[in-house]
Order: sequence, then C-alpha cells, then structure tokens
Amino acid sequence: MKKAFEKKGFYVLLHEREDWYSIDDKVDINVVLRGVVDFRPSYDKINILWNISHPDMVSLEEYDKYDISFIASEKYAKIINNKINTPVLPLFQCTDPSVFYHEECDELEDEILFVGVTRGVFREIVRDVMETDHNVSVYGMGWEKFIDKENIKGKFIPNKDLHKNYSSCKILLNDHWEDMKIKDFPSNRLFDALACGTFIISDQIPSAISLFEGNIITYDSIDDLNNKLEYFLANDEEREKLSKKGQEIVLNNHTFDNRVDTILKCLKDLSLE
Repeated sequence: MKKAFEKKGFYVLLHEREDWYSIDDKVDINVVLRGVVDFRPSYDKINILWNISHPDMVSLEEYDKYDISFIASEKYAKIINNKINTPVLPLFQCTDPSVFYHEECDELEDEILFVGVTRGVFREIVRDVMETDHNVSVYGMGWEKFIDKENIKGKFIPNKDLHKNYSSCKILLNDHWEDMKIKDFPSNRLFDALACGTFIISDQIPSAISLFEGNIITYDSIDDLNNKLEYFLANDEEREKLSKKGQEIVLNNHTFDNRVDTILKCLKDLSLE
C-alpha cells in the first residue's frame, strides 16, 4: 500500500504497532490496517480504518472514531453502515504483483499445499484433508500436536519465497477463521495465490465465488473435498484454465493500486482529500 500511495505522489510513513503514536507533523492522513489490535485516532488528522480481518474484535464505537471506515466484506459493510454515523464502504483485501507472481521451482514438489499456523486449533480444512485419500504438505507453526510429522514440511516460508511455493503446487488449500467466514471476509491468501496463477480449493464463503467468478473451487464436506481433489489432480488442463482466469481477475481488479485508487476517490467524494 505504501508503494501504491507513493506512485500517486504521496509522502508515506509506515508505522508498525510499536511506532503507531510517533509524532510527525508531515502526516495529514492516518490509514489504519485493522487486524487484532485497535488504534487511537488523532483528531487533527483524517483517519481511515480498513478492517481486513477478525471483525468480531471491532466495536461499533471504534468504527465511529474514524472519518471513513472500509471493511473487507461487502456483506458486513452493509450491516455496519446502518448502525454508525461514519461512512462505511466495502474494500476487499488485495495483493502486490511485485511480491506475488508466477515462478515455479523444480525443487518444490508439493502436490497439495497448506500454509498457515495453527493458532492453537486444528484448522478445519487441514483436519478434513487428513480424512481423505490424499497426501498434503503443511507449512506452519504448531502442527506437531495435530498431524503426522511426515506431512509437516517446514515451520515457516519467507514472504519473499512464498510465491514459489504457491506457483509450484498443484492445489493450494485455503480456509477462513469462523468470524471471517460468517461475515464473508475473503482471505488475503486468495488474492496472493491467484496472483501467482495458483489453483485453489477453499472452504465455503460466498465472496470466494462472486469475486473470482467461479475460478476458486469450494467444498462442503470431506467426501466433496476428496472427490474434488481427485478430479482436479487428474485434470491438469481444467485446473490451469481456472487458475489463469483467476490470476487475470486479480491482476486487473485486486491490487494495492486498485485499492488506493478507491480510497482516494472516496476521500474526494466525501470532500476529505
């Protein structure tokens, strides 16, 4: 996002959590990417909230502290917009094509891939795939207590290398935390992986179908997952057709450049620029 704003001629400071309240008189706008920790807005600036995940952690009172709130769910943005005074608009997550792009690596041989930490729970899609006839490669922290060690291929993939793993697998598995699934917040993994031309099977979430025009496959049971894995592993041409179309949709519509354009237009429409 910083790079996208700089392309538009903005001076941008990137503050991580420990630097959030550093004083800089050159800053006119705070753009807060809301994850699991809230931010205390400064009322002598324009304050923008972008709630990208874990909506249950954000109260109505917090949204109302901002000049404008963006929510990474069209469904939930409509709900919140009717309950607060601050203007609320949907703004889905996105990707950076300079970080996530297609680059296969011969050394990577993961047929079915899942990347993610456990956060102390046996994530549903991993539990489900373990009940199928297929083998899966899992990268992430904490899996030792849930799955066999032969399925654990590593604890961490550097972000600069992740595109190679996405590009080199045949099928990437994707899931959502329960609050994000219920409120229809599509995962950033969908955007990043599709930018790499990756074929994805995900748990069910409405926007995964609508945003990507059916080019992400979803499943609704262990048998359904098993059947779809079997089918798409045996049909390379169809798998590649869907992934290439999904890649085209993301690169044309769901980059940080696209999102910054939307933010700036909204600021202008609301006379906040």
